[in-house]
Amino acid sequence: MPPSTLKYETYAFTPMLGWSLSRYEVFDKCKRQYYYTYYSKFVTEVPHYKISQLRELTSVSLEIGNVVHDVMEAFLRRLQKDDSSIDQQRFFDYAHQKAKTYFSTKTFIEEYYSLSNVNVDEACARIDTCLANFMKSPCCSWLYMKAMTNRENWMIEPSGYGETRLNGLKAYCKMDFLFPVDDIIYILDWKTGKKDAYKHSRQLVGYAAAASSNFSIPAETIFPKIVYLYPEFEEFEIAFKPADIDAFCQTVKAQTDEMLSYCADPAQNVPRAIDAFPKTPSPALCNYCDFRELCFAGIKGPIGDVEFDDADHLIPH
Repeated sequence: MPPSTLKYETYAFTPMLGWSLSRYEVFDKCKRQYYYTYYSKFVTEVPHYKISQLRELTSVSLEIGNVVHDVMEAFLRRLQKDDSSIDQQRFFDYAHQKAKTYFSTKTFIEEYYSLSNVNVDEACARIDTCLANFMKSPCCSWLYMKAMTNRENWMIEPSGYGETRLNGLKAYCKMDFLFPVDDIIYILDWKTGKKDAYKHSRQLVGYAAAASSNFSIPAETIFPKIVYLYPEFEEFEIAFKPADIDAFCQTVKAQTDEMLSYCADPAQNVPRAIDAFPKTPSPALCNYCDFRELCFAGIKGPIGDVEFDDADHLIPH
């Protein structure tokens, strides 16, 4: 049986490195980007204001996701209090207002590096598609018909970063929406981008592992699901066994150890010198890296094939 009240455990601050799927993904792709992303306070060769400016860059796809997540949060909180039909016009107007605010107050990587123009109307059209796909989906109907019975126990966009412990290791598994139905805990994660079966399968197992650990419930009573909202509505779920949870926790341990090997002081999560974090030049990675100007000073627009010499200097082509 799930607990009568869902509540995240809270943990005192520790400097120890915390695993997350996104953190390891950056680490695996480019060690230099990883350093700038997670150890910016140790950067000495670049002014702090510049690192902060680059860290705050966003992208069109990211902001579309942020708007949809915020609108879905508002919808669910309203539904939790009142299950009457919503005013569809006000619903979409609210989304457009959010989008225009976000797009007018943030700096976009597409424009900062002269990659493409940012069109808020096109972004709003995609946001509308995402929200319309949800509103007419069986998932939305199911929430109204089935999930309302225990709505006081819903967890909607829980605060914080989803900190948990997996076999004693610090980890972050941020979830969008958790709710109990009968003896089952459901977890829904909204996606507005491309389907990635491999990555998202791991994410689902991670959600199950985190919820099982946090709420002290068997993994087989947890049903995580990815909900794709664009271009069409689609639900993605996997069948997993307790052995899959164990294997996932072993992967987290191995990946945490790998990241810790780049620390001069693992206990305090202090990194080695920046030279220990090599660049991984690739157009696919570098074009949309927030920190690309630190590797390619003065270069605007799309980056082609690149390489660096042994002294870490860009080799011109």
